[in-house]
Amino acid sequence: MGRLVEAVKSLFDKRTTAPGKCVIIQTKAGDIDRTTELYHPPGISSAPTKGDRVIEIPLGAGVRVAVATHNYKIEVEPLSGETIIYSTDSDGNTVKAQIKLDGSGNIDLNGNNKKLVTHAELNTALQSLVAAINANFATKQDAAGAPGTLSIDISAAETQTVRTGG
Repeated sequence: MGRLVEAVKSLFDKRTTAPGKCVIIQTKAGDIDRTTELYHPPGISSAPTKGDRVIEIPLGAGVRVAVATHNYKIEVEPLSGETIIYSTDSDGNTVKAQIKLDGSGNIDLNGNNKKLVTHAELNTALQSLVAAINANFATKQDAAGAPGTLSIDISAAETQTVRTGG
């Protein structure tokens, strides 16, 4: 049967006969200290902070694994259907970064008081502005007697790693 224990320390290292490195939690329950390997869903890795609660399950032959942790020092409150991913400072007292997937299909990165501008929409708006300015320039002559023109290139502003849909 599993039990609820307290995290004392977390580290990323190789544990006994494990095939590679993993998150290892030193736990304490009463006067019993243990070392436990933390299991995560695929693609997620996190390390609990000191004082976090840990669900520890025995597998036999003295081997225990942790399957879940909880930090009572932070109050991140998802509504029904929402998912919130966050990191904390090393003491686990302060949220440092947060991604919220809300029930309406929105993704909030560290809050929701600013809006992202996508490259395509920004480029379209700026090229329209350039066309309007160039239409005005077409009626003017520069020193050589030719109409003046303006161009703009924002290709360097396009991110390759942060994408959005919709």
